Amino acid sequence: MTLTDLAVPGLVVSVSVEGTTTVVALRGEGDLATLPVLVNVLARVIAEDEGAVVVDLAEADFFDTASVRVVGRAGQYLGTRGRLLTIRSASRQAVMVLAAFGLAYLLEASATPWSEFPDRVAASAHQQIEAS
Repeated sequence: MTLTDLAVPGLVVSVSVEGTTTVVALRGEGDLATLPVLVNVLARVIAEDEGAVVVDLAEADFFDTASVRVVGRAGQYLGTRGRLLTIRSASRQAVMVLAAFGLAYLLEASATPWSEFPDRVAASAHQQIEAS
């Protein structure tokens, strides 16, 4: 069930609930032009909802470094409050950017086919996930 759809040219962000988890799904491009929408949605979800948060990238065509940093900061903030943020269905490009920023631990481990990534990215991501 979708609670909210927010759209700007190039991006639609949907917020829904799956059990006790709030899912923020991106469709389109997460880039500098659409960043304010992502920031506002995550801030609202963090403030108004409780429980875990999942950022679903299954329909995201692009997810840039600024978007990765925002999601990473949201994950850190939630973690300090005993809540969990994970990223679902990240593209190869998104996984590589997350690993480069030391944020691969946010990925849903069971859904990431690590064999598709270069050894150094997969090894780094595995280390980050196991350390968390």
